[in-house]
Amino acid sequence: MEDFSLDGGDTFDSKVDITETGPCTRSLTITVPASVVDERLEMQLGTLVAEAALPGFRKGRVPRALLERRFGANVRQETRGQLISSGYEKAIADSELQVIGDPDFGDLESLAELESGTDFAFTVSIEIIPDFELPGLEGVPVTKPIMEVTDEHIDGEVLRTRYRFGTPARIEGPFEPLDRMVGSVRIMLDGMEEPFFENDQAVGVVPAAEDEGKGQFLGLMVDDLADHLGGRKVGDVVEFETLGPEMHEREEIRGKKLAVRYEIRDAERVAPLEVSEMVEQFGLDDETGLREQMRMSLETRRDSEQRNAEREQVYEWLLDNIQFELPPKISEAQAAGMIEQQRMEMAHRGLDEETIEKHLAEIRGESEKSSRDRLRLMFIMSRLANEFSIEVKEEELNARIAELAASRGARPEEVRTELARSGRLRDIGMSIQHAKAADRIVDTAKVTEMPAEEWNKVVDAKVAERKAAAEKS
Repeated sequence: MEDFSLDGGDTFDSKVDITETGPCTRSLTITVPASVVDERLEMQLGTLVAEAALPGFRKGRVPRALLERRFGANVRQETRGQLISSGYEKAIADSELQVIGDPDFGDLESLAELESGTDFAFTVSIEIIPDFELPGLEGVPVTKPIMEVTDEHIDGEVLRTRYRFGTPARIEGPFEPLDRMVGSVRIMLDGMEEPFFENDQAVGVVPAAEDEGKGQFLGLMVDDLADHLGGRKVGDVVEFETLGPEMHEREEIRGKKLAVRYEIRDAERVAPLEVSEMVEQFGLDDETGLREQMRMSLETRRDSEQRNAEREQVYEWLLDNIQFELPPKISEAQAAGMIEQQRMEMAHRGLDEETIEKHLAEIRGESEKSSRDRLRLMFIMSRLANEFSIEVKEEELNARIAELAASRGARPEEVRTELARSGRLRDIGMSIQHAKAADRIVDTAKVTEMPAEEWNKVVDAKVAERKAAAEKS
């Protein structure tokens, strides 16, 4: 099969027939005229004649007939790849189709060879961004949870901070909740003879008591992780099986059985920092100053969570009121983009890295419907951002990167370089853009207030209802 890249190049006029094969799929049959085929073949052969050097002939003096006999098939194959690339790019540009994912050219080796004086046709299947109607967006019903920061909240925040800045001490076991360990892991994918994943620095954490045994391991939510890690000790080998989530970013593990072998090499337990030491470390005068700082931090977080709760209700309303079908295939890129947007949003809300990874593991383990709803929401919010002409300014991007860097204890320039290298700067921009679009709707919403305790009960009831529905299905 010839190697070609979809990088455009010089273009030409061709005939394009577009067939709708599904709500978000199209089949393009592109016919390149014989005149273009002849022109490109002549161009390639002309270049070969000018550049070729064979034993017994000087450069540029090799008979054309000899070159055609020896290299003609390769020239035709290379030219065919170039015609497919250029023809596809021009067809997409002229049709203004918004393609998502990679085009499917089928089996290129089964295509007819290029023949002088003959049209060349090929077919490509694509998936496109869904099209849908937007409802009226003013007066969307939104509930604002109201909460006052109390001494009890401050006590809890002080305790969490003491553990966050506490001193880790190496332990041998048996392991208790929140103990951390590191070791070598090997994951076998059902049906494969070679390991799917190996890492000698895999981190595990025994789930907290309130997590009811569930915890994340290597980005996957494992229902009985506490049974596997709790009570173990350094040197133990832990073996268990779990199931790859149906909507994981990596297509090859979706719905597959994963056999995990984890050899624990080292472990630590954190001793919480004393309050007096924390006061000194933060450069404060006394515990009163520490608690006041905690109060301000909690109030800032509360305001952020209030806004996030309002956005979540907007998202839910949009999903209920805008219906369309997703492309049949959910690509790795789309699923990964959705996960990264969630990561950036949680980091912006001030969640620590361990909490973020736990939530992401829960998202990966959602039902297929929930995962598809998240992807539907990505398309909806992108459309709304365009409708509202929302742009992300450089200073907004820099501020978000600075927040992310602060949560990691890193320098902003280091984080920006890392994000740019991994292609995740775009995900941060989209997260900001989508939040601004949601805020535009919140600003014109019909808002009612509710005590946070009551609101949490409403949310818990919805979560339980969705979980029950997912288990039934």
